[in-house]
Amino acid sequence: MRIAGYRPRNTYLQRQLDHRWHRFLLWCALGAAGLAVVLGGIVGPRQTTVRLRYEIAQIKSEVDALERERRSLLLQLESETSPHVLAPRAADLGLAVVPPDRLLFLTSSGELVGQGLKTQSPAASPTGRD
Repeated sequence: MRIAGYRPRNTYLQRQLDHRWHRFLLWCALGAAGLAVVLGGIVGPRQTTVRLRYEIAQIKSEVDALERERRSLLLQLESETSPHVLAPRAADLGLAVVPPDRLLFLTSSGELVGQGLKTQSPAASPTGRD
């Protein structure tokens, strides 16, 4: 039955606070911490691997640059010490001209070959004493 104009007010009743939210908040925090630990365990080593790969790539590029520079310097050395370049400057450098009959060449088989000289095997001693 409904009485018009009557609205009961339960002012004497005080609602009890729900303390279960503390437990819910604790479980959420523990879950987030557990998830952070798991993700840190997965992501940490991966980040280290990626960082090391970048360092290896950088070092390889430095090694390649140094090898290119070394090859360039070797080519420059060979061009500066080639007989065609040294021959005109031999007198200025204090070098004596070698007569052609004293020149020897090493063949791919390991024999010394010269103009006007006999073929000499690599086992023969250079002094002529056996």
